[in-house]
Amino acid sequence: MYTQNFLFKVFLVNAVMTLSCGAGLAADPVSLDFQEKGGTYDIRGAFNVDAEPGVVWEVLTDYHHIPKFVGNLKKSLIDEDLGPYHFRLEQEFEGGFLFFTKRVRVVLDVHETWQQTILFTDIDRKDFSIYQGSWNLRPGPNKGLEIDYQLTAKQNFSAPFAGDFMRGGVKDLLDAVRREILRRQAKKIAEDTSLLTSTRTPSLQNFY
Repeated sequence: MYTQNFLFKVFLVNAVMTLSCGAGLAADPVSLDFQEKGGTYDIRGAFNVDAEPGVVWEVLTDYHHIPKFVGNLKKSLIDEDLGPYHFRLEQEFEGGFLFFTKRVRVVLDVHETWQQTILFTDIDRKDFSIYQGSWNLRPGPNKGLEIDYQLTAKQNFSAPFAGDFMRGGVKDLLDAVRREILRRQAKKIAEDTSLLTSTRTPSLQNFY
């Protein structure tokens, strides 16, 4: 009986250790800090990618095609060009829970610093009294790039589980952007490799 109990305890310890190690290996690549005070949401997220700055910047500034890889973003278009790296961007995104669905709209005043920073502020103030934030690119701690996202928002509408919507929406955004960066980086590597191979392969006509 003692042997059976001992073996059972050993099995439990090993199972816990295996689960813990597995959880560590499957750590979420996107970090998210969510704070709410007085109806104002302060959200900060970040992730690292092993990708070229040009690829990362291409994804972040692909405004017209963002709805293709960010599911809850239904509309995104540059409304007015205001000068070099300065424009107005209209976006609509949608969120919901069970029977409740809400589509919100922002008109963002956007300032870019090439391959470094994107600053945005909602000037429409229809659905939000405050909606402002940024994307920032910097060298990663080991290699690649670290992408930081910040958003401060206060909504003008009532909705059940609004905080959960905001948190989930930002998490989905960061996950989708990260996946698209990795997809385009892999595609670029494949194209570059194919081009290099084709230039090094001698044409058959050279042998005749």
